[in-house]
Amino acid sequence: MDTAARYGGDEFVIILPQADTEGALLVAERLRIRVEEMQLPGFGQVTSSFGVATFPNHASSRDTLVVAADRALYSSKNAGRNRVTVAESPLLPPPVATADLSDTLQRL
Repeated sequence: MDTAARYGGDEFVIILPQADTEGALLVAERLRIRVEEMQLPGFGQVTSSFGVATFPNHASSRDTLVVAADRALYSSKNAGRNRVTVAESPLLPPPVATADLSDTLQRL
Protein backbone atom coordinates (compact mmCIF):
# COMPACT_ATOMS: atom_id res chain seq x y z
CA MET A 1 0.00 0.00 0.00
CA ASP A 2 1.38 3.39 -0.98
CA THR A 3 1.67 5.84 1.90
CA ALA A 4 2.28 9.59 2.09
CA ALA A 5 3.19 11.39 5.32
CA ARG A 6 4.74 14.60 6.55
CA TYR A 7 8.41 14.15 7.43
CA GLY A 8 9.69 17.28 9.08
CA GLY A 9 8.42 20.82 8.69
CA ASP A 10 8.09 21.19 4.95
CA GLU A 11 9.07 17.73 3.74
CA PHE A 12 6.94 14.74 2.90
CA VAL A 13 7.77 11.11 2.30
CA ILE A 14 5.96 8.86 -0.14
CA ILE A 15 6.49 5.15 0.38
CA LEU A 16 5.85 3.03 -2.72
CA PRO A 17 6.59 -0.55 -1.63
CA GLN A 18 5.93 -2.10 -5.04
CA ALA A 19 7.81 0.51 -7.11
CA ASP A 20 11.30 0.16 -8.51
CA THR A 21 13.47 3.21 -9.19
CA GLU A 22 11.89 3.85 -12.58
CA GLY A 23 8.37 3.62 -11.13
CA ALA A 24 9.19 5.91 -8.21
CA LEU A 25 10.79 8.39 -10.62
CA LEU A 26 7.63 8.37 -12.73
CA VAL A 27 5.41 9.02 -9.70
CA ALA A 28 7.66 11.83 -8.45
CA GLU A 29 7.79 13.52 -11.85
CA ARG A 30 4.00 13.32 -12.25
CA LEU A 31 3.54 14.88 -8.82
CA ARG A 32 6.10 17.60 -9.60
CA ILE A 33 4.23 18.52 -12.78
CA ARG A 34 0.85 18.52 -11.01
CA VAL A 35 2.13 20.83 -8.27
CA GLU A 36 3.71 23.15 -10.83
CA GLU A 37 0.39 23.42 -12.70
CA MET A 38 -1.56 24.43 -9.57
CA GLN A 39 -2.45 28.01 -8.76
CA LEU A 40 -2.96 28.55 -5.02
CA PRO A 41 -5.11 31.50 -3.96
CA GLY A 42 -2.95 34.09 -2.27
CA PHE A 43 0.29 32.38 -3.39
CA GLY A 44 0.04 31.79 -7.12
CA GLN A 45 2.19 29.09 -8.64
CA VAL A 46 4.24 26.82 -6.38
CA THR A 47 6.82 24.20 -7.22
CA SER A 48 8.24 21.12 -5.56
CA SER A 49 11.55 19.30 -5.39
CA PHE A 50 11.89 15.53 -5.03
CA GLY A 51 14.56 13.04 -4.04
CA VAL A 52 14.06 9.41 -5.07
CA ALA A 53 15.76 6.45 -3.41
CA THR A 54 14.86 2.78 -3.59
CA PHE A 55 15.80 -0.30 -1.62
CA PRO A 56 18.17 -2.06 -2.15
CA ASN A 57 19.55 0.02 -5.06
CA HIS A 58 20.43 3.07 -2.98
CA ALA A 59 20.49 1.80 0.60
CA SER A 60 20.87 -1.30 2.73
CA SER A 61 18.53 -0.27 5.57
CA ARG A 62 15.57 1.99 6.32
CA ASP A 63 17.83 4.58 7.90
CA THR A 64 20.24 4.74 4.96
CA LEU A 65 17.27 4.82 2.55
CA VAL A 66 15.99 7.99 4.22
CA VAL A 67 19.47 9.51 4.10
CA ALA A 68 19.82 8.65 0.38
CA ALA A 69 16.43 10.18 -0.43
CA ASP A 70 17.24 13.29 1.62
CA ARG A 71 20.57 13.76 -0.17
CA ALA A 72 18.82 13.41 -3.53
CA LEU A 73 16.21 15.97 -2.42
CA TYR A 74 18.92 18.47 -1.50
CA SER A 75 20.61 17.83 -4.85
CA SER A 76 17.32 18.88 -6.47
CA LYS A 77 17.13 22.00 -4.32
CA ASN A 78 20.77 22.93 -4.95
CA ALA A 79 20.36 22.44 -8.71
CA GLY A 80 17.64 25.08 -8.84
CA ARG A 81 14.54 23.46 -7.35
CA ASN A 82 11.42 22.13 -9.10
CA ARG A 83 13.28 18.94 -10.01
CA VAL A 84 13.39 15.23 -9.38
CA THR A 85 16.77 13.69 -8.52
CA VAL A 86 17.48 9.99 -8.11
CA ALA A 87 19.84 9.10 -5.28
CA GLU A 88 23.43 8.23 -5.91
CA SER A 89 24.08 4.52 -6.12
CA PRO A 90 27.41 2.77 -5.65
CA LEU A 91 26.84 1.08 -9.01
CA LEU A 92 25.57 4.12 -10.92
CA PRO A 93 26.94 7.58 -11.76
CA PRO A 94 26.21 10.49 -9.36
CA PRO A 95 22.65 11.86 -9.27
CA VAL A 96 21.52 14.19 -12.00
CA ALA A 97 18.75 16.66 -11.31
CA THR A 98 16.45 17.37 -14.18
CA ALA A 99 13.78 20.01 -14.59
CA ASP A 100 12.07 18.20 -17.45
CA LEU A 101 11.73 14.46 -17.63
CA SER A 102 9.30 14.45 -20.55
CA ASP A 103 11.58 12.16 -22.58
CA THR A 104 11.69 9.69 -19.70
CA LEU A 105 7.93 9.87 -19.21
CA GLN A 106 7.33 9.23 -22.91
CA ARG A 107 9.54 6.12 -22.81
CA LEU A 108 7.63 4.73 -19.79
